[in-house]
Amino acid sequence: MDRRKVDVVLATVLIIISLIILTSDQLVEGGAETDLGSMFLPRIVAVLIIIFSATIGIESLKKLLQRKEMEDKELIVTNGYGGIFIYIGIFIAYWLLVPVLGFLVTTPFVMFSVALLLGGRNWIPITAVSVITPILIFYGSSHFLRVFLPTWSL
Repeated sequence: MDRRKVDVVLATVLIIISLIILTSDQLVEGGAETDLGSMFLPRIVAVLIIIFSATIGIESLKKLLQRKEMEDKELIVTNGYGGIFIYIGIFIAYWLLVPVLGFLVTTPFVMFSVALLLGGRNWIPITAVSVITPILIFYGSSHFLRVFLPTWSL
C-alpha cells in the first residue's frame, strides 16, 4: 500500500473535519465553559490539525505528482495483524488503568510503548517526550481550561 496516497486522503479528511469545527457554531452545546468560550480549545486544535495535515498532505502530493521513486519507509506492509492487536491492547489497558492510576502515571507508559512500536530507538528523546508532554497537558488542562484529568486513586 502506498503511504503517499493514504497521507493525501487522510489529510484531506482531517482538513474538512477541522473546517467544520472552525465554522460551525452548533457544536458549542455542552462544552466546558472557560473565560475564552467553550469552543476555544476545539478551534485551536482544529487549526493545529489543519496545519499539520496540510504539511503532510502537501509533501505527499508533491511526491505523487513528481512521480518520485518510493522509499522503503513509504511502503505500508499490510501482511500480519500483530501490531494492530498490540495497539488495541495498549489502549484498552490505558482505558482501564487511567481511572485507577491516573493520567500522569499511565500516559508516559502508553506514549513510550507506542513510540517503540512505531520504531523509535532513541531512548532519551522518547523518554523525555513521554514524561514532559503528559505533565504539560495535565498542568495546562487544570490551570487554563479547568478540566481536571484523573489522578491516582489507590
